[in-house]
Amino acid sequence: MSSAISDGQRAEMLRAEANTLLHSPDFVRSPVMSQLLKYLVEEAITNPDNPPKAYQVAVDGLGRSEDFDVQADSYPRVQVGRLRKMLAAHYAAADSPERLRIPIGHYTVEIHMDDDNIDQQPDIPDGETDAPALASPAAAGGDRWFHKKKMILGLAAILLIAVMAFAWSTGLFDDDLPDEKTMSDYYILPPKIYFTAANDELPANEPGREAEIRLFMEHALANSSQVRLGAEDISDSSSEPYRNAYRFDIQWVPGQNGPEVIFSLTSLARNEVIWSATIAAPESAANYPDELGPIASRIASVYGVIATDQRKHLPDDAMMGHACLLRFESYRADRDPELLPVVESCLEQSLAADPLDSRILAAASFVAFLREDETGRTPDPEAGMRFAREAMVRGREEASANFALARASFFSRNCARGKEFAEKAIELDPYEATMHAETGAFLFACSDPSAIQYLRRAIALDPRGSILAETALVFTLLAEGKDKEALEFAESIMPSSNSVGPYYDVAMAMVYAKNGRIEDSRAAWDRLVAAYGSKTEESPREFLDRLILNPSLANRAFLLLSITGVITE
Repeated sequence: MSSAISDGQRAEMLRAEANTLLHSPDFVRSPVMSQLLKYLVEEAITNPDNPPKAYQVAVDGLGRSEDFDVQADSYPRVQVGRLRKMLAAHYAAADSPERLRIPIGHYTVEIHMDDDNIDQQPDIPDGETDAPALASPAAAGGDRWFHKKKMILGLAAILLIAVMAFAWSTGLFDDDLPDEKTMSDYYILPPKIYFTAANDELPANEPGREAEIRLFMEHALANSSQVRLGAEDISDSSSEPYRNAYRFDIQWVPGQNGPEVIFSLTSLARNEVIWSATIAAPESAANYPDELGPIASRIASVYGVIATDQRKHLPDDAMMGHACLLRFESYRADRDPELLPVVESCLEQSLAADPLDSRILAAASFVAFLREDETGRTPDPEAGMRFAREAMVRGREEASANFALARASFFSRNCARGKEFAEKAIELDPYEATMHAETGAFLFACSDPSAIQYLRRAIALDPRGSILAETALVFTLLAEGKDKEALEFAESIMPSSNSVGPYYDVAMAMVYAKNGRIEDSRAAWDRLVAAYGSKTEESPREFLDRLILNPSLANRAFLLLSITGVITE
């Protein structure tokens, strides 16, 4: 007997069985075995014909460093052996067949299927005819079960028809009743974005240029975590799929100084244009990243037009998946303490529904590293790193998962590993301004000279301003001795909210002090103390050490503000 099973069915069964195991007491008590099981199951689903090697298991599945030597260390083999025994012990204690198995000598997970798991059809061996054969007792028993099952299904069908007839006669199918799917369900996944068909009426040589721009924008938005690309035909925008979707129009038009490109974004849910922009047509494809990249960022970054529109119209009860991430990014921007419990709750709910959702795990990793003055509890770097590694199980080719591991590595003072994964994240989603900004800020803290290129790129992608990138750029210019340029740039910063974190006022205090504007520097320091000062007595040095994670920056700030007389011990 063999089972006909699709890849989708196999993946669903593997994840369902793994989820059951992960909630069992033995696995709850063993985070290492849980992490390894998640990794092997996801590898069995995504790479069924290419199981991982010992090195991959050690680094990607068990969190060993990149220099792990499989010849000198048997750690992955030992841990997989432990997991194999743990699975066998679990099924033996439960008095049930082994559903998940790890064959000896392999780093792959197999699922055992039986008649209770999937409907099976017998294979007819080559040369066998359809003539009846003498059934064995077991087969006869199965045949009786089969006929009994048919009788039960027949009775159920008759009952279902009767119930439907009653429902129809009593008006239960009236159109004014609510759909089974609520509006909050449309926010579990990111919204779709549809491109309109190409313009066939352009002058000679221009259709190719518009097609190039369209192709570039499709590729750029396909890399974004905020949208999903939809099909091209959107003639019926009133149908169900468009309740949470957008149409993106690109139009090539003549201008006074040459051809121009008009971009517009329409909410299909409300049939309303929510954004438009006109730019001079790029002269060549080589200019697309610099000239069209900011358009992609403006539309589909975590604080772009679509995400902002999503937050504006987000149903109150939308808490799962993408809706939770919209709330998380709102908290990340404004640090509203009243929003944090909502975010923590929806992250927990989303992980209960899908423990391997890489974007949710990446957000959970960030929350685990939050300072005590924000959460009221001690930061948990171990949990932060664990969530980041778990995000990589399914999200190795997703920017958010790679950046979660980069951020966790930076927080753990591992600058080399942080930079490696930050670069991979930016390669996967090159037009997400926030990742450039955070990478630049982290690299500045690591005294890496490449920080400035990421900070300038973040500002180029998001001309509206990123406080994180802008303040880090002020620190970098000061460190390079460009005091006047730092002052000019600092005074152009427009804080986007009241909760911009301590670095903005630290930067302003330092840049004013460096340029001799002592009273302005003291005013910035006073704002900093009023917002972040401790109720207990602490010196200015202790205050700066507590606020600024980068010891080098804290020391530079203290020395500059002390020498100029802005602060005194």
